[in-house]
Amino acid sequence: MPAIDLLFPVRGGPVPLDHGYLLFSALSARLPGLHERRDIGIFNLRGESNTRELLYLGRGTLRLRCPAEVLPLLLPLVSAPLEVAGRALTLGAPTLRVLEPVSSLSARVVTFKHSLDEATFHATALRFLAELGCQARLKVGRRRVVGIAGKKVVGFALDLEGLSAEHSLRVQEQGLGGRRHMGCGLFLPTRPTAKFARPLPARVEARA
Repeated sequence: MPAIDLLFPVRGGPVPLDHGYLLFSALSARLPGLHERRDIGIFNLRGESNTRELLYLGRGTLRLRCPAEVLPLLLPLVSAPLEVAGRALTLGAPTLRVLEPVSSLSARVVTFKHSLDEATFHATALRFLAELGCQARLKVGRRRVVGIAGKKVVGFALDLEGLSAEHSLRVQEQGLGGRRHMGCGLFLPTRPTAKFARPLPARVEARA
């Protein structure tokens, strides 16, 4: 069945910026069997503002990507209390979004084993795309380090461009690399680059 996104409103926090593993642990405590569900992707929480260490949720959002058939498994999360890094979180009723076949996708962080530098990461990403039967132009972004079970894992931001509609949906459904339960390897449509505002015409002062 096609994959969908569920967007749960979140209240509570704040939580650490690097919270993927902590969030997965909290959700696993509420959803027995989540560890075995490789078809569920868990995005990092989205908030209104952050410092260098904390994410303040405000009108926060939890996004889960899953096959439509998994929806009944996830509904018990509504109003269920979660604890992330000692902070209480509560999820509201989710909204459903279908995936869009867009030509450009971006992932905040993608991780591959033994891909610690940009060149190795780029080559590995190309290989994984080929294994999915997909083609795209790759743009490797910022290097990121995420904490998982007490270990530091290196990854990179990644943009994919020039995707066909079929390949775009496949990448979104399958992801790239590992640790999709912890916010890695998950793609969203690339946000358009902000355009510079045109300068206002110089003010002409009326002469007396």
